[in-house]
Amino acid sequence: MENQNPIPSIQLDSSTVGRRHCFDAWREAVRCVFDVNPLSDEVSGTERMEGWLLDNLIFTEVAFSPQSFRHHARHAQDANYLSLQIYRSGGSSGVLADQYWKMEPGQVHIYDFSRQFQSVAEDSVVAGVKIPHEAIGYDPGRHPAHIMLSGCSPLGRFLIETYFAIQRRLPELCQEEASALAKGFCGLVRGILIPQGNEDCTEVKRSRAERRVAMRSYLDRHLSDPALGIDHLLRSFAVSRPSIYRDFANEGGVATYINRRRLDRAFSRLVSTTPSHGRIKEIANGVGFNDPAYFNRLFRQRFGIAPGAAITNRRPPGTRPQLTARNDSSLAASQLSNWFSSI
Repeated sequence: MENQNPIPSIQLDSSTVGRRHCFDAWREAVRCVFDVNPLSDEVSGTERMEGWLLDNLIFTEVAFSPQSFRHHARHAQDANYLSLQIYRSGGSSGVLADQYWKMEPGQVHIYDFSRQFQSVAEDSVVAGVKIPHEAIGYDPGRHPAHIMLSGCSPLGRFLIETYFAIQRRLPELCQEEASALAKGFCGLVRGILIPQGNEDCTEVKRSRAERRVAMRSYLDRHLSDPALGIDHLLRSFAVSRPSIYRDFANEGGVATYINRRRLDRAFSRLVSTTPSHGRIKEIANGVGFNDPAYFNRLFRQRFGIAPGAAITNRRPPGTRPQLTARNDSSLAASQLSNWFSSI
C-alpha cells in the first residue's frame, strides 16, 4: 500500500538538473552550510544528494567529486546542531578548532557545527544525519567538538548498523512513525557521546583537570615562540616538572604536544591561503618552526603530504563559471536551507 503521509524528502542528481549543472546545483544546495570549491578544472557530473526530514533530524546521503569545504563563522552562527558522518567510500581530512581530523570508511565521526572548520575531500559517498544540540543535551562548552568511533568497536558497529537500518526505511516511513524513531536514535547518540555517570569529582581532580586545560591553552597561545617548552610552563604555573610530565603523558610529552598543535595550525592556515612565493615559510615561521626542512619532514609525517599540497584553493572563491541549473536545484536548495533553519 502506498504511503499516504511520507516524511519530507529532497533529491538532487543528474536526472533532475542535468549532468553539466550538477556541481553548481550542489554548491547552491549546500551554500547554507558550506562554501565548496572543486579541486580540478573539470566540471563534474557526479554530485548527488538525497535528504529526508525525520522529525527534527536531517538524514542525508551525498556523493561528490574532489573538493574543499569551508564552514565559516557565518555558517556556524546559530548552527546549534551536530553532524554525524559515515563515509561509504572516499575520505576527507581537515581542521576543526585547530584540531586535525581524517575521515575514512569504517568510522563514525560526530562533530559540532557551531564551530568553524575546513576540509578537503576525495571522490566520496557519505551518509549522515544532522542532530540538534538540545535533542541529545549537547553543550559546546562542556562536551567534545569532535569524536570518532571505529566500526570495529562494539559501539561504533552498533551505531553504524542502527543508522543504516533507519536509512533503508526512510523512503517508506510515514510522519506518524518519525517522532518515535528520531527520539530513539537521539537516545542512542546521547548515550554514546554523553555517557551518564557520576560527574562529581574531588576538588583535587577538578583542580588537576583545570590545570591541564590551562596549560594547553597557554601553549596554544604561544605557539609562535620557537623557544616554547616545558620551562615556560614551570615559570607560569606553580607545579613541579614531574607533574607536568604526568599531565602530558597521554600526549607523548610537552614537546610532542607543541609540535602537533603547531602542525595542525599550519595545516589550517595552508588550506585557507592561496599559493604565493614564500608563503609556506611564512606560515611555518608564524607557528614557531624556523627550520623549513624540519617543518617539511614533520608535516609529511603527520599528514602524509607536503606543505605545498595542502594549499588546495586553486582559484579564489566565486571565480568558477556559474551555470544556470533547472528549477529543481533551486527548490532543493530552498528546502535544505529551510530544514536547517527549522532545527
